[in-house]
Amino acid sequence: MNMLTFERVWEDIDFFEIEVTAQTNIIRASVRSYTTKTLISELASKLKIFVQNSNYRFIWENGEKGDGSTPFISLEFWYEDKLGHAVIEVFMEIDDGGSYSKHNCCFYIKTEIGLLSSFGKSLLTLSEGKVGEKIALHE
Repeated sequence: MNMLTFERVWEDIDFFEIEVTAQTNIIRASVRSYTTKTLISELASKLKIFVQNSNYRFIWENGEKGDGSTPFISLEFWYEDKLGHAVIEVFMEIDDGGSYSKHNCCFYIKTEIGLLSSFGKSLLTLSEGKVGEKIALHE
């Protein structure tokens, strides 16, 4: 099962913490990272463009890569074919006590444009929601 979820788990005035979980048939990874409404809105805007343009490819990054900050997450999106299938390359630094430069993972989630469109619209709910708000992209 290909799955991607974002859950708002903590909040402050200027930023909030999300738990991102990504899963395929062979791997499941989850990490918590701080983000902002601006970054979530950016992802929603880019997904809106993406679902309408099969030549559009983009990367969304949350945080800074490396050991000097909270876990970094990146999602790269591209079309797999002209039938509406898409790929998300997920990269996460894993917060398991090791250094982020050594403890990370990268894998693909395969999905469809309609699901990405719904996920993108749901991101705005996450951005404006409260702790416990959860959105999901499911196969």
